[in-house]
Amino acid sequence: MERETTPRTYEELQRLTEGQAETIEQLTRALTANRARVKDILTSFPLGLIVINEKKEIVAVNKKVQEFLLFTPEEVSARPITFLLPDLSEIKIDPRPVVTMALRKDGEHLPVEIYVNEFESGTDRKVFIHIQDITERHRLEVLRQELVAMVSHDLRTPLTSIQAVLTMLDEGVYGELKENGHKALGRAQQSADYLIGLVRDLLDSEKLETGKIDIVFQETSVGKVIQKTLDSIETAAIANGVKLESDYTNDGFEAEEDRIVQVLINLATNAIKYSPAGSSVEIKAGIEGTAVKFSVKDKGPGIPENMRTRIFERYQQADQPLATQRKGFGLGLAIARALVAGHNGKIWVESELGAGSTFCFTIPISKE
Repeated sequence: MERETTPRTYEELQRLTEGQAETIEQLTRALTANRARVKDILTSFPLGLIVINEKKEIVAVNKKVQEFLLFTPEEVSARPITFLLPDLSEIKIDPRPVVTMALRKDGEHLPVEIYVNEFESGTDRKVFIHIQDITERHRLEVLRQELVAMVSHDLRTPLTSIQAVLTMLDEGVYGELKENGHKALGRAQQSADYLIGLVRDLLDSEKLETGKIDIVFQETSVGKVIQKTLDSIETAAIANGVKLESDYTNDGFEAEEDRIVQVLINLATNAIKYSPAGSSVEIKAGIEGTAVKFSVKDKGPGIPENMRTRIFERYQQADQPLATQRKGFGLGLAIARALVAGHNGKIWVESELGAGSTFCFTIPISKE
């Protein structure tokens, strides 16, 4: 038997309606306040912000965009995004930055970096384009490229010639030298080698920046790579009073031999520089599974844990005691990482403060 319900009176219905109306009014006020708050956040955002709809039309811009592009919101509203970013023919949702050119109201083109993200609210879909003026960074980049070009054309060739003449002098081509003369030539050759190494690192760094480091694979062997490395670093080891120890197989593998030697020389030279006189640097290599593993172990001061990843980035060097600090640009390990990655390999460091470091890298035995 169904329970009978008493119909609500007019007064009850009126109170219910008034209560609902008050609730709706509160929600409306909250929504309006929330929209105003979001608008304040967007307009005061430190990066430029352009909001576009599904038709790629500009819906809104914040104050930062107005500051460096000089357009008012009314002047760009409902315009296609290419009105401000003429080279942006396609909008791709990607958190990674894209460099393009922006058009200012006065007709000047500015280099900018943009980040594109999507925002959906129910059926409403918007695209947020965060935009940053990189004019100063672009100017510095042009200066850097000009410096690298100057180093490449105006320094490398003369330095190579100087090195060749020093070698001939040391070999007696222009007459015999006294013992003191050979010592002086040795120091000059070390300085020339150091400068040539810096030039090479700068040029390789430029190739790293543009992604133009090409790897030419060929048949080689662990023994050939290690022997070339030992021959190249022997003088530096003697000069620093460091003993070289090696343990390696003679297995064959596919790689660009000179590039692997370059990586090993970089790691071994660093190990020699940071090792105290009378200590040893140990170089090992051999097959490990389907890869060749190389390692360089030193007795240096070690690397702080927070730097063991960062030291493989460009222009980064581990903090060291004043007694063990060494000069350099901090490019060698970044280049080594790029060369190892070009061989589809991995590079890392194992270290303990006060007990030395071991730099390791592996590359597949075969390119395939």
